[in-house]
Amino acid sequence: MRFVLRGIWLVLAIFFFVLGLVGLALPVIPQVPFFLLSIYFTSKFSPRFHNWISNNRLYKKYLLPLKNAIKSEKKLSKINLNKFGIKY
Repeated sequence: MRFVLRGIWLVLAIFFFVLGLVGLALPVIPQVPFFLLSIYFTSKFSPRFHNWISNNRLYKKYLLPLKNAIKSEKKLSKINLNKFGIKY
């Protein structure tokens, strides 16, 4: 099952990378979301690539603070929902 899932991640990474390349050639199609999805699925496929991305200087500078802010925002929303007795 694990190998099938890894194969699916790889196929999706290649698919979105190709769509990103098509987006470079055609100005109507945006390329950035496809390249970001390709990076995401590649990091799901390869732990080595995930470690490289996570330890990259640009990731630590720009994306890690954003990731932490999103996590803290989710925590705040859970706290606010719990005040009203709503289980999240």
